[in-house]
Amino acid sequence: MNAANAENAANLPPAGARPPSPELRSGHGRGLRARDYALGVGVLVAALASACHRNPGADIPADAELSARATGALPAAASPSLDKGPRAPGDLVEEADAPIGGGEDDAVHGTLRTIDGQRVLHVWGSPYEMGYAHGSLLREAIVKVVDDYALGAIPKATFGVASASLAKTGVIDARLRDEARGVIAGMEASGGAHSRGLGRALTVDDLLLVNTMTDLVAIGCSSVSAWGSATVTDPELKGELAVVRNLDWAADPALLESQVIIAYEPSSAEEQPVVSVAFAGYIGCLSCINGAGVTGLFNMGYGDGAASLTEAAAGFAPANLLLRSAMSARDVDGDGRSTADDVIRRIEASEHAGSYIVHLVEPAKVAKAGGRPPARVIEVEAAGVGVRTASEGSRLGPEILAATNHLRERAAPQACSRYRRIEQTVAARELSLRLEPLWALGEAVRIDEAVVHTMLVIPAKRQLSVRLRAPGLSMSRSPAPVVHRWAELFGDRPGAEG
Repeated sequence: MNAANAENAANLPPAGARPPSPELRSGHGRGLRARDYALGVGVLVAALASACHRNPGADIPADAELSARATGALPAAASPSLDKGPRAPGDLVEEADAPIGGGEDDAVHGTLRTIDGQRVLHVWGSPYEMGYAHGSLLREAIVKVVDDYALGAIPKATFGVASASLAKTGVIDARLRDEARGVIAGMEASGGAHSRGLGRALTVDDLLLVNTMTDLVAIGCSSVSAWGSATVTDPELKGELAVVRNLDWAADPALLESQVIIAYEPSSAEEQPVVSVAFAGYIGCLSCINGAGVTGLFNMGYGDGAASLTEAAAGFAPANLLLRSAMSARDVDGDGRSTADDVIRRIEASEHAGSYIVHLVEPAKVAKAGGRPPARVIEVEAAGVGVRTASEGSRLGPEILAATNHLRERAAPQACSRYRRIEQTVAARELSLRLEPLWALGEAVRIDEAVVHTMLVIPAKRQLSVRLRAPGLSMSRSPAPVVHRWAELFGDRPGAEG
């Protein structure tokens, strides 16, 4: 490990992302994600107790009820009712009375390919159809993620109660619930969804719980975007925006083996294609780009504005599922265009439990024409949402924007070795970042023990270069990055998105 990464490692939990590091416990991370793991699951356990009181006839798994009573979260006497109350305009529908997008076609609407060593899953159709293809084509990998990773982060004794709780309190887009239902159905049709770790078949609620991992365990990330004068001398960018990003999560082999690039092609006119760099079974967004070139990159936040147990039990939108819903929507704000503003509007209209960051970018020329900055960092907490932009007074200048995990808009900036390294590099390059130096900067601030993928996106071209860490290897010894172009990702069926 080099000196820079040895210093950086102190900013993150150890590989495996189970309990947070002492630093996270002692001051820099009091958001839900950066608290002790038990508090994250505690939110869901407490939420289940509340949900049981609101709906005494709820179907609660036996292991979930035993776990809840053992922890004291489900007392013999009913707890006070927690009424969610009215929701703001733009809030997501939690449940659907019928499948979204035209029925349940059990044909496999998808393909699974390998492009230069990286798995690419292309799915199309209704949410259920896209999920069915996902579950059918990646069944074994999904089971492996649950048995060999998720159940190490959320022990079996509490997995059931957390799953049941999320079903009652999670504010999740009905389309994504339907997609998750399709995933489980596809698994069942292709050999079964049995989990040896749970000793039973996986359910829709189990899958959705896995997609809330970033609401329960401590992870980290970093990202840097540059445009305008910072990239004008690059022969490919010529002033357009590019963003580099590290997903620093865990070196768990089951997680690394399950990495996949997913190209979603929904049939609904209300949704648009999305490309997600994720894991088998992960329908939320960690690193995503949509058909308009809007790119959303999730970072954990080390903020103090997390919800109390009572507030979280009243309902919240799991972060990565919310981001997927926002990235997929064509026009949230009703202005007839698909822009980064739509993603911000969806996030602002939702309820949150923890502390997290979304580095949100779009094509620079499109943003300029609309009078918007092409890059924004969205700081999200239960206590509110803040938006940070580049500025003349910043050490990064007016056309470079960076994010690690500390809040810098909603709170006074904390010391961060990775952010300091970014500032020093940008200053040494006189506020200029061509593509090669931008990629090198991304690699310099990754957390070697925890990095899962590093990627560089050019939104105007809808092009992404992705380097996936190989199981058992450091990132520096893993295969070289692969360039993926939009037409290639969606071009393997007639009438595909181009």
